[in-house]
Amino acid sequence: MTPGALLSRLTRRTRWRGVKGLWYNEKGVSAVEFALIAPILILIYFGCIELSLLMRADRRVTSTASGLGDLTARLVTADDSDMQELFDAAAVLMQPYDAKNARLRITSVVDNGDGVTRVGWSDGFNIEPYSEDALITVPPGLVTTPGSVIVSEVEFEYESSIGFVIDTSRTLKDTFYLRPRRVTVINRTKDGDPGTGFGPSS
Repeated sequence: MTPGALLSRLTRRTRWRGVKGLWYNEKGVSAVEFALIAPILILIYFGCIELSLLMRADRRVTSTASGLGDLTARLVTADDSDMQELFDAAAVLMQPYDAKNARLRITSVVDNGDGVTRVGWSDGFNIEPYSEDALITVPPGLVTTPGSVIVSEVEFEYESSIGFVIDTSRTLKDTFYLRPRRVTVINRTKDGDPGTGFGPSS
């Protein structure tokens, strides 16, 4: 092909076709489309990662509340050493999250046969326990008359390690109700030492 013919062909392919010619020019369309959808895809990608991490933390909270209630319901009596062991169990159940950053509360709700549910005893870590003999409402049908039920509560402030989509903390919490396995009412005994009880071993 002669230089003149080559120049003529190149000129013919790249000549300006006016405004209507824009409809025929598809060069760079894929790049433009990718530039438009890339931010949305990145947002969805990181959103899925953060959502999965949030769901994992929520499942840890649920399993910890369930485990605390179940272990407490197996006791006959609960003393300070038992409560420390329960906290140690909660620390394992909360992994990889630190139980010391969570709010934990175990409460024995008792019905003495009058159909009124009151707090028999309550222990809390990072949260105020319920006052003894205080009236408390539980879902109907859980407490027999007479009888009792163990209420296990866990709250945890979740903060995303990525912070791309979930940029504020979320309060994750769950509550479980379990009847005592071996006795009607689990009694709570204390040794009077403020350094012992429900929480980290001193």
